Amino acid sequence: MMNKLETFQVLKEDKRINSFVPETRCMTEEHLWELLKKYGAVILKPAGGSGGRGIVTISSEGNECFGVQVKSTKQVVTSDELYSYLTREILGWFAQYINSGEVNKILSKTYIVQCQIPLAKIDYRPFDIRVMIQRKNDSPWKVTGKLAKLASSGYAITNVNLGATILPIETALQLSSLKHVSHETILSQLDEVALWAAERLHHQYPNTRVIGFDMCLDTNGKVWILEANNSPHDYVFLELEDKTMYETIQEYK
Repeated sequence: MMNKLETFQVLKEDKRINSFVPETRCMTEEHLWELLKKYGAVILKPAGGSGGRGIVTISSEGNECFGVQVKSTKQVVTSDELYSYLTREILGWFAQYINSGEVNKILSKTYIVQCQIPLAKIDYRPFDIRVMIQRKNDSPWKVTGKLAKLASSGYAITNVNLGATILPIETALQLSSLKHVSHETILSQLDEVALWAAERLHHQYPNTRVIGFDMCLDTNGKVWILEANNSPHDYVFLELEDKTMYETIQEYK
């Protein structure tokens, strides 16, 4: 499985792609505060995880307080409490018995911290986009499927196992808050950026034949790459009424 931090570092090196990649660091207390001060909101992810497990979102609430959300549960803590609260949430109760240097060491190897993109929404619920890119042997990379994942009510993340709703991407755009931008341009740019990213990652992972990109649109309609996975689940495409994309994905396997 692709390591998330390594993936972002590789993509950042490509001038075509780096403006579509959110700032991402290994998780340390120093990096956490740097990104919070710079962006006001961050997301913590396991460096090698999937399925939404272990994801934490953090946003400034003003007055030196921060909202920390895990799944649908949100807790407000002070800036003095934030890091110790996070380590308990991420590492469990035993974190209190580990010295601060060890906590940083463990987190820097197992978690990333990333600036949180303000996602476009449908009825106040954020959505992101899965883009499947595949290739056969030495053939060029091809976009074989796209769909939207709409977060369940009360959630900040869009994972299917947390109740997200699967929608055709065209439907999501029509229902979304993005009325002021060209949907045709968005669809074209999603394909273009994902193909560039697949080509770049292929240099790092030459045996890869499939990459599932989780991408998103911010509130201005700008395209972003949230993460890449070289063993993506394709069953989500069965949730669509039209099974054409699922069948195409299977043909490329």
